[in-house]
Amino acid sequence: MYEHLLSPFQVGNVTIKNRMAVAPLGSFKLMAGPKGEYNENAIEYLVERARGGFGLIVLGNVVGDMEVDKPNIVDGQIPPTYAPATWKESAIRLTERVHVYGCKIFMQIGMGRGRMRASEKAPSVLPKYNNPSEMTEALTKEEIETKIKWVIHTAKMAKEAGFDGVEIHAMHWGYLLDQFAMAITNKRTDEYGGDLEHRLTCARKIVEGVKEVCGKDFPVSMRLGLKSYMKGFNQPSLDGTEEEGRTIEETIEVGKYLESFGYDMLNCNAGVYDAFYYCMPPAFLKKGHNLALAKKLKEAVNIPVLCAGRNDDPDLMEKAVAEGMCDGISLGRATLADPHFAKKVEMGCAAEIHPCIACGNCMASSFKNGSLTCAVNPQAMKEGMYPVEAAGVKKKVAVIGGGVGGMEAARILAIRGHQVDLYERDGILGGRLFDAGVYSFKKSIRQLNEWYKLQMKELKVNVHLNTEMSAEDIKAIDADAVILSVGSEPLMPASIKGIDSAKAVSCVDVLTGKRQVGQNIIVVGGGLVGAEMAYDYGLEGKNVTIVEALDALMDNDPAGVPYWTKDLLCELLERTKCKICTGCRLEEIKDERAVISRKDGSKEQLAADDVIMAIGFRTRASMYESLMGCGKEIYEITVGNGIGSIQTQVS
Repeated sequence: MYEHLLSPFQVGNVTIKNRMAVAPLGSFKLMAGPKGEYNENAIEYLVERARGGFGLIVLGNVVGDMEVDKPNIVDGQIPPTYAPATWKESAIRLTERVHVYGCKIFMQIGMGRGRMRASEKAPSVLPKYNNPSEMTEALTKEEIETKIKWVIHTAKMAKEAGFDGVEIHAMHWGYLLDQFAMAITNKRTDEYGGDLEHRLTCARKIVEGVKEVCGKDFPVSMRLGLKSYMKGFNQPSLDGTEEEGRTIEETIEVGKYLESFGYDMLNCNAGVYDAFYYCMPPAFLKKGHNLALAKKLKEAVNIPVLCAGRNDDPDLMEKAVAEGMCDGISLGRATLADPHFAKKVEMGCAAEIHPCIACGNCMASSFKNGSLTCAVNPQAMKEGMYPVEAAGVKKKVAVIGGGVGGMEAARILAIRGHQVDLYERDGILGGRLFDAGVYSFKKSIRQLNEWYKLQMKELKVNVHLNTEMSAEDIKAIDADAVILSVGSEPLMPASIKGIDSAKAVSCVDVLTGKRQVGQNIIVVGGGLVGAEMAYDYGLEGKNVTIVEALDALMDNDPAGVPYWTKDLLCELLERTKCKICTGCRLEEIKDERAVISRKDGSKEQLAADDVIMAIGFRTRASMYESLMGCGKEIYEITVGNGIGSIQTQVS
């Protein structure tokens, strides 16, 4: 069925068994030992992807340059050059284990981050990304050449440790090589600046040096951004028409140069930090949005082109390769959600792929905590720490609640060998998953819910729908243990005058189809639920107003909203002409209008056919204390933590 996707291809003289690659992902706190070596958790994480059928794995970036006896520690990462013997021993164990599964593995090596990090220098004096009021220092020629030397040296170490090739980080996302390549960030007048060819001098010297020390046949890839989508420093361009970074036309010229320099593959995506929602595309950006750009590049070069950017649909992937848009697909977040993605494609079991929901929590966690996590797969990057093993004592377990938390609990319990009964008060499984998947742009949430229902069936979980369980009911069932995951319900504050009006409706009643709405809509609450609802209705052409008490949308969402998701959604709301009233509260709901008040005491009346309350949720009443002393083990999901997200429920 996927004959093109499952066919081999060549990178230099290395044969990759299929067209599915694991994209480079960094998670330094969980993956590195005290001397920069790959720890056992890192090895298990990568080997699981090799076992999962991928043809190629590209590791996350390492920066190899060192001062005398002092490692250049970037983002808490110690380079391989700090303790080379220790690193090499771990790298050999890694490459040998990956190769057992017929998978190839490339090490990604970089020169640095430049203006992306406060402490680093850039090609020229530039505004820092994280603080544009401050300027970077410019690298000296000697410093540039030292960085190039260490990249080449690290590549030699990679070959000696058994890596099949290296990838240079990175002429993408606005990192240091990208800054050298783009005119907006390179104002140098020496050999490393000037016209495009001279701005690519670092890239040329790196590949020439790697080929010299590793051999002409040793593959070298470049991580390449197809388009920047920036109209200025810290200014994204949503439609890309005000491009001040790199256009696709210039990328085509870059690709030709890179091929002539000796690069063997281009591993592509799009965006820079200044337009980060293209680097880490949320669900509002359609799947495969980079493929048309990749096709233009592929038509201009003779070396393989891989493409990343929400391509995690096997049918889309097959079409992309079959129609010559690219030579293969590079998957990042999708491999966190399901390390066996490629194997399931190979087996003809694509419906069993654990869906990525493009929530961005993986990268948000990396920025905040220094390690990636996955909202739908709590084992991601922790394979060596939290393996799912058969239970020593098999028990009868009752799970109360068929939302995402209850279904995940039931799934893991069944995998471990327990006998599981799942009780759900409604006639469908999913809970808040069902609500969240209603939006036109949230197909991945709907897929996640369908995946869970399939898991319940295949794992033989006994599902009891339309079964509301009281404490007395739970006491009466034959179970050794009980897990309570009773979920939440929307807030409908009684303090608002007119809340009992027929115009007032909960967000859940609207999302589940219990209530249809008119043309003029007020959404009360500017968290992620309210903002997404407003955008979806805006796409339908309705007149939508968001009323939010805080000074900005999505600023106090309990699940946490990645900043790039906020940036994109706010731009999209503006394009759908959604009226946004921040710093305002709903005072009263009248027959035809709603009254809002501002912080300065002024009031405004807004036309309203319907007023949708999306100000949050509250947990349903706990039965935990009522079940104490009943002779069963009792556990409760999110007890004491208020409302959870998909990630907190699943984890």
